[in-house]
Amino acid sequence: MAAELDAVSSPGAACSFALGCLGLALKLRLFAMFWVAVDPLTQGTTLLFSSLAGLGGACACLAVLAGGVFMALAGAPPAWPWMNGVSLSFALLSLALLPRQRLQTDVRLRATLCFLLGAVLLACTALEPIAGLAGRWLRLGPVTVQPVWLLLPSLLLLSGRAPNTGAERFAGSTGLGLALAIVALIAQAELCWLLLMGLILLLRGGRRPGHRGESLLACLALLGAGMTSQTWQAPSTQAFVDQVLMQSWSQGSGLALAWLLPAALLPSVLPVWRHRHALEHGLLWSGIFLLSLPGWLPSPLLGMGGSAILGYVLSLAAVPGPGQRLVGRSGAATPPNRREPSGLLRLY
Repeated sequence: MAAELDAVSSPGAACSFALGCLGLALKLRLFAMFWVAVDPLTQGTTLLFSSLAGLGGACACLAVLAGGVFMALAGAPPAWPWMNGVSLSFALLSLALLPRQRLQTDVRLRATLCFLLGAVLLACTALEPIAGLAGRWLRLGPVTVQPVWLLLPSLLLLSGRAPNTGAERFAGSTGLGLALAIVALIAQAELCWLLLMGLILLLRGGRRPGHRGESLLACLALLGAGMTSQTWQAPSTQAFVDQVLMQSWSQGSGLALAWLLPAALLPSVLPVWRHRHALEHGLLWSGIFLLSLPGWLPSPLLGMGGSAILGYVLSLAAVPGPGQRLVGRSGAATPPNRREPSGLLRLY
């Protein structure tokens, strides 16, 4: 600025140039102060959405909020949106308390949980069906939950194998848990879940030709689906539980459909787009969403149903990790995607 002022012959032009430089310097300084104040918030938001659990939890919050607003505006019982909100809060709290890193990497723990969840699903076939409701329901005091919605997504994703983890040593327990779950679904005539399970396992077996266990289990699930299709009947449609998108369309609420459809798709699409190792999670919940359109399954997250909310959020912790992390010379795991400090912060 001093060199430019020496070259300017007119005092008025020199004063105008000096004032412009002063204004620019003040703007840069104010922007730097604002960035220092806002950057911790932006870094925290980026860190939250960089994890699968954080991103999936945010998508679940958006979907449950959109469904709750629609139920409130469309005349649902006033307590239903609040009940979905309580279920979401409990699910997010449970997700925060779970040892997610160990669940992603500990193959022995994953195999053990697969067997236990399969055994619980088989034991739930002894429950008495409730009139007017599909499937078996478990009463826990004043709360009634659907074990299939609650446990099967996590079981199916826990049975997935992260690359280079040596999961073949515990394939027996994992396969037994899946087989018990398939038998339970056949006993309960859960056609849609058998189809979803068979297709996911068939895809998994095709991606790993050397492992025939998934293909055999997929054939068993699809065979069970063929058996149950002879007696299966579509459940009766309940307002604000089934076909929520169709209900919005039939009421002529195009604006509601415009924000309900993205809210329904984001929980299955966005986590996969950001985290490629969550492909099976996205395929599973995309299939559930498609089967909910004709009313064969309840509308997950949008409609009334705490079991689906819990099942979705808890299944985020069951997704296998992207693989073994690199270990440096010091023996500590190298954190992926380490970000450098912002250039603006380095300057100021």
